[in-house]
Amino acid sequence: MGKHSAPRRRVSQSSRKTRHRPAVMTDAGMSRARADRSKRRKRAKRVVFGVLIILGILLLAGFTWAYAFIRGIEGRMQETVKADESVTAALTEKEDQEPFNLLLLGSDARLDEEAARADTIIVARIDSAERRVWMISIPRDTRVEIPGNGVSKINAATAIGGPSLMIDTTEEYLGMPIHHYMEVDFSGFQGIVDAMGGIYIDVDVEIDDPKAASHSPGRRASYIAPGYQLLDGEHALTYVRSRDFPDSDFTRMRHQQNFFKALAQQSVSWGNLLKLPKMASEFSKFVVTDMGISQVLNLAQSLKGMDTGSIQTATLPGEWRSPYVVADEEMKEYLVSQMLAGGSIEETSVPEPERAPEDISVSVRNGAGISGIAGQAAARLQASGFQVGEVGNANQFVYDETLVVYQDDEAAAQAVASVLPMGRLVPSRGMYAFTTDVLVVVGKDWAGGSSQ
Repeated sequence: MGKHSAPRRRVSQSSRKTRHRPAVMTDAGMSRARADRSKRRKRAKRVVFGVLIILGILLLAGFTWAYAFIRGIEGRMQETVKADESVTAALTEKEDQEPFNLLLLGSDARLDEEAARADTIIVARIDSAERRVWMISIPRDTRVEIPGNGVSKINAATAIGGPSLMIDTTEEYLGMPIHHYMEVDFSGFQGIVDAMGGIYIDVDVEIDDPKAASHSPGRRASYIAPGYQLLDGEHALTYVRSRDFPDSDFTRMRHQQNFFKALAQQSVSWGNLLKLPKMASEFSKFVVTDMGISQVLNLAQSLKGMDTGSIQTATLPGEWRSPYVVADEEMKEYLVSQMLAGGSIEETSVPEPERAPEDISVSVRNGAGISGIAGQAAARLQASGFQVGEVGNANQFVYDETLVVYQDDEAAAQAVASVLPMGRLVPSRGMYAFTTDVLVVVGKDWAGGSSQ
């Protein structure tokens, strides 16, 4: 080190230790720190308490709204039943029985008709514990004994004595108790389906029925192609209404069963849980029932996740004997016993009844050139109840024999032929142009055999 260098300052170990030692807090400083921490804790408690109060108010308001909402829905659904005490009296007192039996009636108030028609009758057995449902449809024209009113069609019971008489009639006819009652207006399902965002249906047959689409502006929902698809409310209503089929009411009943199946499964799916309030509101506008909304919601909850095989459907088989459908008593007892025992009702193969004459439309053409024979054939068909449309001449007078021509429904052609003195069944295969179910071309054999 040079002689002109500045002398190095020596720092003792004790000095370095003293420099880095933290200052000792006085008693007054510690008191202030404790006071600050206490203030912060109190402020935090006040904030939490305030948040809890706000949440409590919101929850109370939510529960109040939910209660009022549910009570309003329940009141709308039960208003008619409460006004008609006979409905409650007609129901069995075992309301809490499990499984229970539900009488489901459907009416169809259309814009072009003066009154609703109670034309859907379904008896459902519901086992919420096992998550299984059975549904048996009863044709509306089924011949029954209405208590105190003699023999008539089963749907006449509602017109005569309201739902209470329908409950009594159904119980006696099937030999089983009815625990709950529900009546729905099919027109209301349009709003329910739209609230769900549509409903998936496997449409088994092409539907082209402008009459069934009277609810749809411009009849735009009159056509539904076959196949599995998402139907909006307009098309779903056409699907359950249409009866423009060879077997008329029986295909319609099958479609209604399929609709209720899909509705039961899809309405309680996880994707529709947030839509339940809107669906319930729509549901209540078009449903009358003795069940409380809590019962309906509990039932929906218990059936959530139910698979397709858990819902079984069947139609009570019978034979058309104008003006009634006469049920097959043996099959009726079998289906009811299977349903009550929790067995299968879908594996039973049952014959469908013959199609009623009033549901079959017929065109009549003179194919022989003999004056008046088309009119004679038309008069005979009308007398038997068939819908006779076009009556005129064929393009050529070359037919030696009378032909009964059909497009797809051979059974309808057989029904027509059964009331004519002659007539050979012929499939059209595109060779004959007609828009009715059946075409009758009167041949030269009519002149010699029409008097038989």
